[in-house]
Amino acid sequence: MPGDPRSLTRDDLPDQLTPEAIRQLPLSVLRRLSRPGNGVLDAAEQETFDAVLHEVMSEAAGRVSRQINPSDWAAVRRDLGNRDPRSGRTGRPARVDEQLRRMARRIDRQVDVAEALAPGVDWSFVEPGKGAQEAGSVDADHPADGASGTVSDLEQNLAEQVELIQVMSEIADVSKRTYALEQQRDLQTTRGVFFGFVVSVAVLVAGWAPLVAAEEWSERIWILGLTLATCAVAGLVYALVRRRQNRLQSRADEQPAAD
Repeated sequence: MPGDPRSLTRDDLPDQLTPEAIRQLPLSVLRRLSRPGNGVLDAAEQETFDAVLHEVMSEAAGRVSRQINPSDWAAVRRDLGNRDPRSGRTGRPARVDEQLRRMARRIDRQVDVAEALAPGVDWSFVEPGKGAQEAGSVDADHPADGASGTVSDLEQNLAEQVELIQVMSEIADVSKRTYALEQQRDLQTTRGVFFGFVVSVAVLVAGWAPLVAAEEWSERIWILGLTLATCAVAGLVYALVRRRQNRLQSRADEQPAAD
């Protein structure tokens, strides 16, 4: 097999263009042969090659699709596609989101290679919202990522990378939820310590000793008023902290449901 597909001749190809033979051919050679008038295949051979290549790519797409959970993968793509990497709205570190987006773009380029070989094969399950006829352009002289190797290599790379990005996304989401729970526990601890401190101070202020030691009823009324004011402030602070906690908890509960 020549290193440069442009110097390809019929003698470099298998005698029979069977599915097994096509799976062993480099993708660069398949791209050359998939173009009508390639100067290598005659009209009859071109028709046979196109039919066999479509069959091979359809089988590859079917095997990849069976390894993907459609709902989970669609949710991952929707999450990556609808979030601005600078906004931080995913709740995950921006570095993780950017890495997931790079992997998704690499998968998209590999799908473009597969669609360019056999445009009639539907790979929309990998790119939700993209029709089977919306294949991206692939330069034959400057192939995209994943355009080297064979059809089997392309199929394996797609399956592995789709599975990897789903696992990484799930791990990132678990980390996000764990961090939210840690924040909630810290808030509860802070609230408990603060409330206990305020109550202790109120008990001390409202102790019997100041009341007994006070010579005038005005002083005793002042002590009682101060005690009540302290308790009211403590209750207000507790209500504000509790309201904030409930709001954070509601957001944390809504986030998994939205994902």
